[in-house]
Amino acid sequence: MPLYFETARLAVRPYLASDTEGLFHVMSDARVHIYTKDKGCPWDMQRAGAYIQYMMGKGFKALDCFHGAVIEKSTGQLIGLCGLNPYKPGEPEIEWKLGVPYWGKGYGTELGRQMLKGAFAVMGVKGAYGMAQPGHMASRRVLEKIGMGYIGDRVFHGQQSSFYYIANGGPGPAGAAAEG
Repeated sequence: MPLYFETARLAVRPYLASDTEGLFHVMSDARVHIYTKDKGCPWDMQRAGAYIQYMMGKGFKALDCFHGAVIEKSTGQLIGLCGLNPYKPGEPEIEWKLGVPYWGKGYGTELGRQMLKGAFAVMGVKGAYGMAQPGHMASRRVLEKIGMGYIGDRVFHGQQSSFYYIANGGPGPAGAAAEG
């Protein structure tokens, strides 16, 4: 099975059709969506399957834009999703969602650091953005731990978001605009 990347404790790989139940188990928990645009709308099995089919159809080949299944190496369990979404040319948005039992274990920091490292190795990725709801202090701390600097708040996907940025090779410029 090809991998997008791995860390000491996690592997991120392309989705398989057989991942539907595992992803449903993670994304059906309303707590996973407390700080997302899906707040109050946990996923059902059909949505998990449709998401996986959609992502499998993308055929991602590079780390400048991808979505993959997060697998805990010690158990082989699918514990979440992560990816880099198109945001601005050469500046993707970093994203991850993990099942509640995996919060507070440093997995978000591991994923974020390795996603940025991989993306910055891809020609043309000059920086990356991260967004979190202003009150989601755990996610904001992770964005800071992976080297991103806070650049301001604005509306993103219909909700107030705190924007973070990191340039390839270090923190973003002081004047990086939170535009979209």
